[in-house]
Amino acid sequence: ASKERTKALTANLHRLGVHNAVVCNYDGLAFPQVMGNFDRVLLDAPCSGTGVVSKDSSVKQSKDEAEILKIAEVQKKLLLAAIDSADHSSKTGGVVVYSTCSVLVQENEWVVDYALKKRHVKLEPLGVDIGKDGFTRINKYRFDSSMILSKRFYPHTHNMDGFFVAKLRKISATVKAPKEEKVWKSGGSSDDEEAEDDDAEASD
Repeated sequence: ASKERTKALTANLHRLGVHNAVVCNYDGLAFPQVMGNFDRVLLDAPCSGTGVVSKDSSVKQSKDEAEILKIAEVQKKLLLAAIDSADHSSKTGGVVVYSTCSVLVQENEWVVDYALKKRHVKLEPLGVDIGKDGFTRINKYRFDSSMILSKRFYPHTHNMDGFFVAKLRKISATVKAPKEEKVWKSGGSSDDEEAEDDDAEASD
C-alpha cells in the first residue's frame, strides 16, 4: 500500500477512537521478522481483480495468464508470511483469513492448497450460510478435500463483488518438509498428471 494512504487510515482510527491499533507500512513478506505472534491475521491479498470486472472492465484486457501466475506466486509468499506471523499457541487465535477479490482458481484454491502443504495449518468453517463452496477439483487439478470449507462469491449469484475467502488455523510453528511443487499449465494439466498419462500410454 502507498505510504500516503496510511495517513488517511491513521486519521480514521483517531476519528473512530481506536486506541489498540498500530499503523505501519512494511512489505508483507517482512512481517515475521518485524513483528508477530498475532492472535489473528487478515490477508486481503493483492490480486487480479477479476471479481470486480462489472465495475472495472479493463481487467479483462489488462491481465494475461503469465501475469495471473506471477500474482499467484506473490500471494503464496504473502500467505506463508501471514501464517508465520500468527501465534499457534494462542488459546483464542492462531487464525489466518485469506481473501481476494478474484474468482480465479490460480489465486484462490491453488494458493491455499500450497499453504496447506507448506505449513501446519488446517481449514475451518467460516460460519456463514451464503457463498459457494471452494473447489476441491477443477479440470485435472485436485485440491485438499477440506477446501469445501472456503467460500466463493459471485456477482451474478450473490449480488455483490466476486471474491474468495478461507479461514485457516495454525496448528504448529514448524515448517513442513519441502515437496516438489506442481506447475499450473493451461488446459488444467500438471507435471505429475502428464507423467501419469505417459505411463498409462506406455503400458498400453
